[in-house]
Amino acid sequence: VNKGLNFELHEIVGFIQSYVQDSSLCKTKGLSPFMQRNVLWRPPKSGVIKLNFDASFMSNTNFSISAVLARDSDGQIMGACTYPLLDVADAFMAEARACERALYFALDMGFRKVVLEGDSLTVIKKLNLNIVDRSVLSPISQHILFLAGSFKEVTYPFVPREANKAAHELAMDGRNRQFPCFWVEEAPLSVIDVVESDRYEWFHRR
Repeated sequence: VNKGLNFELHEIVGFIQSYVQDSSLCKTKGLSPFMQRNVLWRPPKSGVIKLNFDASFMSNTNFSISAVLARDSDGQIMGACTYPLLDVADAFMAEARACERALYFALDMGFRKVVLEGDSLTVIKKLNLNIVDRSVLSPISQHILFLAGSFKEVTYPFVPREANKAAHELAMDGRNRQFPCFWVEEAPLSVIDVVESDRYEWFHRR
């Protein structure tokens, strides 16, 4: 439930399309999208930066916001960015572009060992299996893998939406800006609230 947000029909359609495709991929792997509830955001190991990415896609205008949030092993914010994109075909491409933006941001910040974590199983599966096909996502995924060659270490874990709340909040915030925004060791206040909640839940877990 997203409190304080009013979603229009085109946003709901985009969410359903993404959910259906990710659910289908879960079934092919013998998983259920409902298997991992109450999953916590997990900090990376020491010396590694985790970049959570998400996208807000508006199908009626083919406009999307890529959001990237970088945190260290203590769960502290290292940086964040939101980036608007025009002429985005669908929600899957929006997520792929957000992942691509995460690597660009990591390069700009000088991170060398990174985790790119997102809740789009479609994108994460393509990256981990290095799938080359005729889909519109393949050129983007191949470019992401090319960019990854500039790092010492890159991994692409899938995470349920419940553990990607901070990046989602950042994407929602980016819709109000509609121009590129960057933060170093800080983020919008609404995102900081989610980050602090993530830290508390992880470090006080039982």
